[in-house]
Amino acid sequence: MTTLIGDIGGTQARFALAEGGRFGAVVTQRVADHPTALDAMRAARARLGPAESAILAIAGPIEGQRARLTNGTWAFDAAALAATLGLASLRLVNDLEAMACALPALSAADVESWQAGVAAPEAPQAIIAPGTGLGVAGFLPGHGALPTEAGHIGFAPRDATEAALLAWLQARQGAVSAEDFLSGIGLVTLHDGLAELRGVALPRRDGAEISAAAEAGCPVAREAVAVFGQALGGFCGDVALSLGARGGVYLAGGVAQALAGLLPRAGFLERFQERPRMRGYLARIPVRLIRHPQPGLLGLAQFALKS
Repeated sequence: MTTLIGDIGGTQARFALAEGGRFGAVVTQRVADHPTALDAMRAARARLGPAESAILAIAGPIEGQRARLTNGTWAFDAAALAATLGLASLRLVNDLEAMACALPALSAADVESWQAGVAAPEAPQAIIAPGTGLGVAGFLPGHGALPTEAGHIGFAPRDATEAALLAWLQARQGAVSAEDFLSGIGLVTLHDGLAELRGVALPRRDGAEISAAAEAGCPVAREAVAVFGQALGGFCGDVALSLGARGGVYLAGGVAQALAGLLPRAGFLERFQERPRMRGYLARIPVRLIRHPQPGLLGLAQFALKS
């Protein structure tokens, strides 16, 4: 059976046809270019061809096979979409649930090791994906994925700079989540906050401009990337402890991949391990960056194979 699979985030929607655990050509669309998910799916089908069923990974919680993008306007009703598109079935899953399902299918070439560690057989794994938002899921080999909304937990500062940034953002919006700093817009927020705290007048930059400025030696941009990397390491350590992820911690998402060459690896790992009673536990956990270009679609293809 041919299945239309779609990995839908707050910025981009990627579609492909899957069969036998593999997927073919990918159609990428900007979410902002389509008023509804139905319009985007019709456009994708026109380019990809027919399918009997569909599975969509949504960047947001799934409730009763209905969902809404956390960082977008699209809404999804699985039954209504299937009926309108003439599909035998349509299933909604969380986007990080889909990525987690890709973990068993990743090859050595698909990952970059940040901490070798020693994976505990059959132990839980965790995947953390800073992108438009901050996605988190667990995976238990032999059982499947555990979707979460852990990216929305409160931000926990671990040094004076992070405490000052937290106070700065709290004064502007109230409660601050991890996603508010550890995402694409979060990097921009860190940069803006540091510029103000350091008394430096800088133009507002987007994520790509911050990365370029950091590479060019801008002190504020370099500090923003450093704070991002250290705070991400601390957050990943929290997730690893919460899930008991002795099978490995995997980083994914567009922001993690884009900043991989700039992130302070030592700072990330120091924060990841920075728990006096649990340092040895965390030091033994493998930490890997996913380099596969489409882990969400890979996971959906595995999901479709088992459905």
